[in-house]
Amino acid sequence: MRRMWDSAYSAFLRWFLLTVGGLVARIIFKVTVVGGENLPEEGPMIVISNHFSWFDGALLTFHLPFRPAYLVAVEAQRFWPVRLYMRAFDGISVWRGRVDRKALRTALDRLRQGRAIGIFPEGGIDPGLAEQRARGELIQEPLADDYSNHAARRNAQLAPPQPGVAYLAVKSAAPILPVALIGTEQVIDNLRHWRRTPVTMRIGPLFGPLTTEEGVSKQERRRQLDAAADQLMLRLATLFPPEYQGPYRSQLINDA
Repeated sequence: MRRMWDSAYSAFLRWFLLTVGGLVARIIFKVTVVGGENLPEEGPMIVISNHFSWFDGALLTFHLPFRPAYLVAVEAQRFWPVRLYMRAFDGISVWRGRVDRKALRTALDRLRQGRAIGIFPEGGIDPGLAEQRARGELIQEPLADDYSNHAARRNAQLAPPQPGVAYLAVKSAAPILPVALIGTEQVIDNLRHWRRTPVTMRIGPLFGPLTTEEGVSKQERRRQLDAAADQLMLRLATLFPPEYQGPYRSQLINDA
């Protein structure tokens, strides 16, 4: 009986968020989707995207034809809207800055079930907190110093990836769908001035699976995983104008 109630509650919550949240999103954002022909109809996949604002996961959920189960940082779940989102869309809790084996197993299980999962390879909105996350620290007060800097990456520059996404991509051998969200960094400033935010959602073609060599040393495997993570971000960076590409701009220019 409890399981039936939980399932019914999650289904209602999902309908409510898609209906009401989708309406609010249409008021706040004007979204243009480019590359819709690249969307697969079904099958397991890893959706990767930039993380320029708090609204990125919701926008992807509202505008993709399927509902990826996103890996969501434990510290973010202190906020009730995030907890509702997790409950409605079967989110996966993850401890950032460490190897969270439980989260990885859960994500792999979802992919084996033929479902889509979603990851923000950069690991967070504020790249300035990357060093703390790498040490495995829980970011207790992400809004204490400057709300706007933690709610949106206002310089809109791509940042280097965290290693977990490459491990998951290699381990699962799942295809990867890159999606660029261009413009969400402006939402906080626009909300303050009661302005609607134009956003371009640019969808790239599926690629992968990513692979590494078998039987290599731990050091070499780590090097190959780092290279795979950079490959993921390069694929994502190609969907952005040069002024957004950050550390990948020069490499993409040289490869052109």
